[in-house]
Amino acid sequence: MIEECVADLTKLMKQKYQKMLKIDNATNDIENALKRNDKVSTEMFMNMRMEIMEEIDSIDNEVQKILTSGDEELYYYLKGLLKIDTQEQAMDTEYEDEKILMLVSLRIHNVLKGVIEKDKEMNKRILGKDSYYSQNETKKNMY
Repeated sequence: MIEECVADLTKLMKQKYQKMLKIDNATNDIENALKRNDKVSTEMFMNMRMEIMEEIDSIDNEVQKILTSGDEELYYYLKGLLKIDTQEQAMDTEYEDEKILMLVSLRIHNVLKGVIEKDKEMNKRILGKDSYYSQNETKKNMY
C-alpha cells in the first residue's frame, strides 16, 4: 500500500513540478511584458498562468485523494515525505522511491518560493506604496 501510494504521489508531483516550471516561465514573461508596458501580452501571460494554476489545483486534488486513502498513520507518513526543507533530509532515507518523491517535492517548493518573490517584486513595482507587500513591510518596521 505504501509503495503504491509513494509511486502514485511521485508521478503526480513530477507533473506538478513541470507545471510549476511553466508558471515560473509565464511569470518571467509577465515581468518582461510589464517592463515593456505591453498590456495585451501581460494579460495573455496572466491568463496562461491562471490556466496552469488550475491544472495544478487538479493535481493537488489527486494528491489529497492519495493522502486520505488510508489511515491516519499513512496520511502523516506520506505528508512527511512531501514536507521536507532540505536535500539532506531526502538523502537520509534508504528507500530510493521515497528519496525521489522528497527531492521532487523540494524542487516544487523552491520554484514556488522563486515565483512568490517575483510576484512580490512585480506587485511592489506596479503598485508602489499601495502594494500589499509594501504595506506589510511598513507594519513590520513599526514594531
